[in-house]
Amino acid sequence: MSGEWTWDVLIALHGGPLHYTSLLNVIRAQDNVAGWPGRKHRRLQDSPLNRTLRRLEQGELVKHDRESDFPYRATYELSSAAEELLSVAAPLAMWAETHSDLLDRARQRRRAEDTSSG
Repeated sequence: MSGEWTWDVLIALHGGPLHYTSLLNVIRAQDNVAGWPGRKHRRLQDSPLNRTLRRLEQGELVKHDRESDFPYRATYELSSAAEELLSVAAPLAMWAETHSDLLDRARQRRRAEDTSSG
C-alpha cells in the first residue's frame, strides 16, 4: 500500500475501468480532490505510473487487460479486494477531510517540537 501514486490510482479506478491514457489524465486532473490534508499534487509521469500499476497488479489490487489487436490498448480496473479496501478506507478519508484543521494543528505542533529539539 505504500508508494507515491498508489492511492491516486486506486481512487481514479474506483469509478470503473480506464484505459491507460485516461487513467493518467484523471490523476493529472486531480487537484487534491481525494481530500488528503496537506497534500500538494505533483504532475504524474509515465514511468511512476507504470511502476505503480505493476506493483498494484503484483499485489492483486489492479487487473490489467491488454487488447490483442493493434493499436494495443491497456485497460485497468480494480480487483474485488481493492474495491473492498476502498469501501473501508473511505470513512477514514472523510474523517480526515472533516477534521483537517485538527490534523493541521497536530502537524504544526510536531514541526515546532522538531525545530525546538533539533
